[in-house]
Amino acid sequence: MFQQLEALVRATGKLQLTLKIDNDQLVVVVMPQGDSKESALCQPLVLKGTAAELDEGFAETIQVYSIARVSLSEQVAATTAILQEAEKKQATKAQKSLAKGGKPAKPAVSGGDADSGEDDDVEDNSPAPTPAPATETQSGTDLFSLLS
Repeated sequence: MFQQLEALVRATGKLQLTLKIDNDQLVVVVMPQGDSKESALCQPLVLKGTAAELDEGFAETIQVYSIARVSLSEQVAATTAILQEAEKKQATKAQKSLAKGGKPAKPAVSGGDADSGEDDDVEDNSPAPTPAPATETQSGTDLFSLLS
């Protein structure tokens, strides 16, 4: 039994075992206490049965639970890696879009603003810049809405 528990303790870092009596049956709660942020990896295993039933199946149940937990942990790690890579790609795309879309738009808007500080109010109300971002919305990110 302790060989199966050892594998689970190594995987979680810490394991809490709680035993209690419920009528004529034992209730065993095996609670991983690891550093995982994933709630699914911290789900307890609750076994209820007579002492004889637990003697028969406890070690095998702990082994199956440990294998399932390791599998889940590996899936979480793989999914996290995929999501982080996708996030990096999206950040790179956004930076490129801002670099391409933002540079031509800024000189055109800044050229009119450089002459007078009062043109800032006129620029916000002018309908001329609005049609250009509408075209960008159809083909990609609407940068104008981000700047407004």
